[in-house]
Amino acid sequence: KRLYQCMGQTLAHRVGADPKFGHDQTDEVVVFEPHQGKDWKVVNVDTTIKPGILRAKKMGLVQSHKTDMIFTMEPQFAGEHLYDEFNRGRVLALFRHPIDRVVSKFYYLQTATWEKTYRPEWAELTILEWAQKPSEDENFMVRKLVGKSFGDPVDLHDLIVAKELVRQRVVVGLMSEMEESFKRFNIVLGVDENEERNKKCMDEFFGEKEEVVRKDDENEGHA
Repeated sequence: KRLYQCMGQTLAHRVGADPKFGHDQTDEVVVFEPHQGKDWKVVNVDTTIKPGILRAKKMGLVQSHKTDMIFTMEPQFAGEHLYDEFNRGRVLALFRHPIDRVVSKFYYLQTATWEKTYRPEWAELTILEWAQKPSEDENFMVRKLVGKSFGDPVDLHDLIVAKELVRQRVVVGLMSEMEESFKRFNIVLGVDENEERNKKCMDEFFGEKEEVVRKDDENEGHA
C-alpha cells in the first residue's frame, strides 16, 4: 500500500472512511488527500470490511472510476458486490507461507495497539500454547476465497474452487520475492517504472540499482 501511496495512486481502504476526515457519511464518492503535503489520495469508503463494501456498492465506487486500487480482506464478497460485466478488475495478491504468516501475526498483535484485533494477552502465552487454541487461521485463505466464515466447514471441493480462482483471476506475488512481485503488479496496473516519481518510489522501497560495468567492457577496444 505504501508503495502506491508514494506513487500518488488513489486508493480505497479504511483510511478514507475515518470519521476525522469528515467524509464517512457522504452519499457520493469523494477523492481527497488525508494528509496535507504527502500528495496521495483516498476515496471515502472502507473496502476492507463487508459493511464498507456494501456502502461502496451503493455509492457506485467501481463505476465512478475514481480509484486506482481497492484494498480488501474480503475478496470474494468484494468481487460479488462491487464489479459487474462492464466494470471488471484483477486481483493482485501477495502470498506468504502460512506458518510464517501466523507466527508473524502472533507477535505483531501483541504490540499493535492501533489494530482492532490488538491482543496484548497473547504476550502471556508461548507460541506453542497459542497454536493449540481454536483459531480463525485454519484454512484461512480457502475460506476467504470461497466466501466462508470462521466456523463454516471446508472440504476438498472448497480447496479446488479456491485454487481455480487463484489460477484464473489472481496476479500472484510472493512476499519472499517482493520486488519481482511488484514489478508484475506494475505491469498489470500500467505503472511506468521509468517515470521519475515512480522510479524514485521503487528505489526507495527496493534499493537504488547501481549500474554495473564489467572490467572487460571498460577495456573493450583498448586491447
